[in-house]
Amino acid sequence: MFLPARRVFGVWIALAMVGIAPLSAIAVSPAHKKFPKSCVWRVTNAKAPFYLVGSIHALSKSDYPLPVPYEIALRNSKRFVFEFDPNRGAEFERRFEAAAKYPSGTDIRSKIDPQLLAWLRKNIFTVKADSRRGKRAGVAGFDSEFCYKPWWIAQHLAAPASYSKSSASHGLDNYFVDHAKMTRKEIGGLESVDEHVAVLGGLSDRDSEFMLRDALTQPPDGQKDFSRMYKAWRRGDIDTLWAGDARLRNEAPRIAARLVENRNVKWVPRIEAELKTGKPTAIVAGALHFAGPRGVIALLQARGYQIEQL
Repeated sequence: MFLPARRVFGVWIALAMVGIAPLSAIAVSPAHKKFPKSCVWRVTNAKAPFYLVGSIHALSKSDYPLPVPYEIALRNSKRFVFEFDPNRGAEFERRFEAAAKYPSGTDIRSKIDPQLLAWLRKNIFTVKADSRRGKRAGVAGFDSEFCYKPWWIAQHLAAPASYSKSSASHGLDNYFVDHAKMTRKEIGGLESVDEHVAVLGGLSDRDSEFMLRDALTQPPDGQKDFSRMYKAWRRGDIDTLWAGDARLRNEAPRIAARLVENRNVKWVPRIEAELKTGKPTAIVAGALHFAGPRGVIALLQARGYQIEQL
């Protein structure tokens, strides 16, 4: 894990799993629902119940139970399709870390601006876990991690600030995965493992360096931005979610498109194939994928599907 010098100690992300609430506790009928909007949509002209579920990838225990529409999607679906198949999570982690490293004989020193490299060597430490009992994690200089690409370092710089009060383990994705496995329902993915790895693993050197610089220049009150986006997700306000991504679209449109819109375009035919099976299904992906003029909802509507927000 990479950490800036000012935050070497005391930064970590909890890994405890959240329990599954019994669905029998949800007594609201979809036909007589009375609850605020959420990031859940239903395709009304599908052959069978079909839901689009906008996820936030990190939550805390206090966020549960979820708003009723999420539980309706859980209860009424027999198949859950995520951004990639979570049953292949271990394979993804191996390939993702491999993609984060330069090939032998190459390292970050020849890939980024010399001034940025000098700043990293002065200000960034690495934390190494020690598996021996009673031993604390060790702190080393940045030079020990020259093999990692800038986008990987950026992820490890930004994650503690973004998720200081929440955890990916409590995220909505994992909640749905746990339910699907517990109830023996089908699980699938919109992307292959290689496609999912390539979203970041295939970044050019230039774009990878941009992501690192962007992570290093995050404002100290970044938690406020996360809180604002969380509240927008909670009330199903995808316009605010879309507006919140405007800076990246303006400053790095190629990266923004790579992360969201380009993937949406690839996903829609795959979602349509799921629709045509006539099997009750929930598509679960990051909420931003359902926002904007090239969001999944707009693209499906252009193909004639009628969609209502729950």
